[in-house]
Amino acid sequence: MQLTIGPILFDWKKQDLFRFYDEVADMPVDMVYLGEVVCAKKNGLTVKELEVIGKKLEKAGKEVVVSSLAVVSNEEELKLVRDIAQLPFAVEANDMSVFNIKSEIGNRKSEIIAGPHIATYNAPSIEFLKSIGVNRVVFPVELSRDSVNHCIQNTGIDAEIFAHGKAPLAFSWRCYTSRAYGLNKTNCRYHCKQHPDGMPLKTIEGEPTFTINGTSVLSALTYTLVEPIEDLKAIGIKALRISPQYQHTKRIVDVFRKRIDGIIGHDEGLAMLKQTSPLGFCNGWYWGRAGKEYLAAAKKSVCGVVAAAS
Repeated sequence: MQLTIGPILFDWKKQDLFRFYDEVADMPVDMVYLGEVVCAKKNGLTVKELEVIGKKLEKAGKEVVVSSLAVVSNEEELKLVRDIAQLPFAVEANDMSVFNIKSEIGNRKSEIIAGPHIATYNAPSIEFLKSIGVNRVVFPVELSRDSVNHCIQNTGIDAEIFAHGKAPLAFSWRCYTSRAYGLNKTNCRYHCKQHPDGMPLKTIEGEPTFTINGTSVLSALTYTLVEPIEDLKAIGIKALRISPQYQHTKRIVDVFRKRIDGIIGHDEGLAMLKQTSPLGFCNGWYWGRAGKEYLAAAKKSVCGVVAAAS
């Protein structure tokens, strides 16, 4: 089973981005996704800098993929997709525009991966993507275990799943962070950089509800599948994705690598991750429950793997 680093969903300062990918080069991961998924207005890494980092990661033995925007609504965003599609790496499509662009430019790296923001909710949608050259699908985070299992068994697709991080829930053209500062997206002042893990949003009662991140909304709690690794293997998942956070990503990667290799059990894995997520965890969607719930390994057997609601 592979371990992958997903694209950074938050807006980090350039020096922090360079530092992070220097660290990633030494992490026990197989594949690294670079690029911008959330907002074309971020002034982080240029396309040329992405290429330089990508080549350094390849020299370190990592497979490199560039990720596209999840929402493409104007020429500025379309230009960014065109530019990253011409880099000498495979591309993760998070919007269907990538497929048209790749066919136009004939990139020598022709592989396209369907990202988690492409609606691969059933076997027919995956069969269509396979017919136009897609060999790997990163399933939408809200898809249940049973649905993922059905898709894999009926299509044979190479499957990757979002395994740890703030779960991306929705995208908009409007910018929530700018709105919080009394601005709109057109008058952006890059306030996202002040919130490298997003802005927490709570209910009136003080319960964590969402994480606001520019034009996107993510879960308040950290989505994690560190416990059901054996079940993920059993249903045919080929790769687990770790979504970067501003701190502790290396520790998280190390824990998942030890779980994949069978060095530690599910209880120990979860315990080792608790200090990396002070608000706690969720994984309800995987088990077909409400997304904010957490189902822990306990009593109920699922495909020979012990798992049940805590």
